[in-house]
Amino acid sequence: MIRLIERLCLPLRHAVSAVVIALFAVMMASVLVQVGGRYLFGYSIAPASEIATFCQIWLVLLGSGVAIARSQHVAIDMLPAALPLPAQRVLLVIIAAVTLGFLWVLGTNAGPLIKMGAFQTSPALRIPMKYMYWCLPAGAAYIALEALLALARRWSDPFPEPSIDEEAA
Repeated sequence: MIRLIERLCLPLRHAVSAVVIALFAVMMASVLVQVGGRYLFGYSIAPASEIATFCQIWLVLLGSGVAIARSQHVAIDMLPAALPLPAQRVLLVIIAAVTLGFLWVLGTNAGPLIKMGAFQTSPALRIPMKYMYWCLPAGAAYIALEALLALARRWSDPFPEPSIDEEAA
């Protein structure tokens, strides 16, 4: 069942990964433009700085879901891995519940910010800030989906020992 759900989520994962790559490329280009403008021409390009900031915010929230999907997030699991399997599962569920609780608060409390952002514009680009604030519920929803899939995927072996290839990477 979990394989079927992951297969259904594959197009979403590919799309989010492509967006993350595009955001990173745009962020890097804007930083280079900003640095070039400042040091070569003595002129600060405010829109470039704002674009880089906005890309980084979206990148962090969407990239966190990508990291969870690939099991590349930071985790300290030496002690939980030493526990018996039933205790590992309980701990895995507790970790998932705390994560989902935080994401619920993040996603649901973004509503007033999005409403307020409809009346605000960014200083340099003059775009409505609601587009920036939408990163909170969108990122929280994607991270929550990947966290639930990771919970189901890791149920049989909650804290696996890393392979030599993973440690080398």
